[in-house]
Amino acid sequence: MNMKERKLKLYLKTILKLIQVYCWLRQPANKERIIALFFMIPGIILLVPTFNFELTLIQSFLFQAMLLYGLLSAYWVYKAHYRVSLVNFVVFFSLLVKVSAPIPTSSEFALGQESIRIMQFNVLTINNRFNSTIRSIQEKDPDFISFQEVSEPWAEALTEGLKENYPHFKIIKHHEASQGIAVFSKYPLSDLEYHEWSGTANISGKVNIGESKINFLSLHTRSPMNKRKWKIRNSHIEAAGNFVAERKGEFLVLGDFNTVPWDSQLNRFRKKTQLKDSRKKLTPTYPAWGPKYVAQIPIDYIFHSKGISCQSLDSVQLTSDHEAVIGDFQIL
Repeated sequence: MNMKERKLKLYLKTILKLIQVYCWLRQPANKERIIALFFMIPGIILLVPTFNFELTLIQSFLFQAMLLYGLLSAYWVYKAHYRVSLVNFVVFFSLLVKVSAPIPTSSEFALGQESIRIMQFNVLTINNRFNSTIRSIQEKDPDFISFQEVSEPWAEALTEGLKENYPHFKIIKHHEASQGIAVFSKYPLSDLEYHEWSGTANISGKVNIGESKINFLSLHTRSPMNKRKWKIRNSHIEAAGNFVAERKGEFLVLGDFNTVPWDSQLNRFRKKTQLKDSRKKLTPTYPAWGPKYVAQIPIDYIFHSKGISCQSLDSVQLTSDHEAVIGDFQIL
């Protein structure tokens, strides 16, 4: 067989193979298999544990992806494409498990010796609605508040507006205005310490409630907008976890963690500290102006130890790009 004949034979085989592929694609069942595979691949990516910067960003919107897969599952049933619907439903259910696993869903009704209302709020450095913010806080009437992004103007406004009702407070100013941090309390504070982890300000101490002395840590991690800041944020959360794990007694950890409950880094933090997330549902907090649940993610937290019971927790919109979280707790 000469070269010309071999080329012709190869050409005919290629044409035949393309015809076979075309005929295969024309079959309705095979069309469904391809569409199902199309939806399966991003589903797998969403379910992989977060181990790099890119996955962390993508999986921040896992809840929204879950809703989308649920809607698609119903849509494909309506269209009588049951294979595609099954794949979408399996991905939807898997995402539901991943989203809900780190969030305690049961309510706690244990009554303790003391009760305390706690607020966590990132005020936003460039926000200048000082008076309306302070009025809203006074209306909510928390006993203990953790603030982030406390710039010089915010430090002055909070001190002037809250010192009468919250005589016990500590403000840490930072050369980066967005890294300023503060705590205000109706109860006496003791053993206050400043910690700088990964270039960020952190406050720890004890809040003295009756005969109980509750450890607390207030923090604000870097927003992981690039790979370097993602590593800094992870290092910060790890340092906070080590700090809490090395200390005895009941603990509250409050702050803007800049990550979602299902992130691997936060899972390691919870495991190391044995702290519980106070939320009973998704309770998204950022961005405050986004449609509830559709475009918001949960990144602000109040964690508590086993000797503290969270009766309720919710997010409330005040004046910032973050919603505040506020909860009622019992000291057991």
